Amino acid sequence: MEDKKNQVSFEEEYSQKPIPSNLRRHWFYAASVYIGMCAVLACSMAGGGLIYGLKFSEAVAAMFGGLIALLILFYIPLGKIGTEQGLNTYYIGECAFGKYGSNIATSFIVTAIPCIAWYGIEVEIATQALAAIIPMSKTLYNIITLIFGIVFALPAMYGILSMAWLNWVSLPIMVYIIIFGVAKAIMGIGITGLWTYNPAQNMGIFWGINLQIGMIAVGCSFVADYTRWIKNKWSDVAYSGIIGLFPATSVLTIAGMIMALSATKLGVKEPWNIVEVMMKLRMPSMALIFVFLLQWTTCITAAYSSGLALKKVFGGSRFYLTFIAAFLGTILAISGIVSRFLGFVSILASWVTPVAGVIITEYYFVSKKKFIQKEGIYLPGLISVLIGGLISWKTKFFIPAINGMIIGGLIYYVYHRVLDLFLKPKTDIDYSSTK
Repeated sequence: MEDKKNQVSFEEEYSQKPIPSNLRRHWFYAASVYIGMCAVLACSMAGGGLIYGLKFSEAVAAMFGGLIALLILFYIPLGKIGTEQGLNTYYIGECAFGKYGSNIATSFIVTAIPCIAWYGIEVEIATQALAAIIPMSKTLYNIITLIFGIVFALPAMYGILSMAWLNWVSLPIMVYIIIFGVAKAIMGIGITGLWTYNPAQNMGIFWGINLQIGMIAVGCSFVADYTRWIKNKWSDVAYSGIIGLFPATSVLTIAGMIMALSATKLGVKEPWNIVEVMMKLRMPSMALIFVFLLQWTTCITAAYSSGLALKKVFGGSRFYLTFIAAFLGTILAISGIVSRFLGFVSILASWVTPVAGVIITEYYFVSKKKFIQKEGIYLPGLISVLIGGLISWKTKFFIPAINGMIIGGLIYYVYHRVLDLFLKPKTDIDYSSTK
């Protein structure tokens, strides 16, 4: 108990200031958190979503294309800012959006709103799986949802070490269940069935890449929350991203594709509904274990970053704010947020990526790593995000998620470089002396 109290105090102390070099950990800590974040049924749901609009080979290509784009364009550059400055995403955002503007762009758009919603989606999926096996009234369903929502939040309340251990305890069981489900699915459709499948309407590979980016855009945009705990090396950031993003996501997404294809032949109309897919494959008890473990590992990441974001805006205890974020997500779960899953992913791809684009542009191309934090609301940053997000949301050319990132960053760069309109902050804060 004393160790847990010390860990909570440690997390509280460094939630609003840089992590000193002597307290940094191995890159595997950040990687393990992202393995847990990606080892979730939402990846299998994405696999079913990709199969809905693409051939199997196209879906696999879109998945890897999206992951490579996430690693190179988002995870590595944003993660390196975290290792260099030792600060979380919400304080880093002050250099591009201002102290109060960062509350809007990073704390709410990137983290609090999406993560609370993700938390609700994951909790509801867990409850749906249990309800598919054990008939229950609406009242009991809501009570179970509330219990799951509270229990899933506990490791995140205690911090990153608890999260890492939970992720690794769940992985061996997850691997076994994936093998079981895929084997059963292949028995139903055969290997040739994978390659001969054609969707009712082919949406195009750029559509698939955009869907994959939207799935993990939030997690890669607040990567500094976790890389700030590791050593300041490009290689460490890259290793954590490659190991954190690719293995679990690839396995679960491809497994979701295969199981969805088999379930489609059995009458499933919505191949992204992973719980329905599992039930059609007659793996109810396996589905329950699968859902519970994988949802837990992702819920803790969403709750942890939501707690940091709310602390940035409101102050107070990260421990209790993490619980509040989880509770709000649980309310969304009870309201049925999972039915809006695909629309939610599309919105994330459009509005989160421009925020990342502006932060990267400010740090690497405008300030040249000087890291000047700005007071108040810095309008150039917020306006760049607004324009980039609107264009990404309303247009369908190329890959909307990447369009939004590039356009948001480009507008911000043009403002500062071509027009040479610098809005000097009233107070520049340099944290380098505290590292």
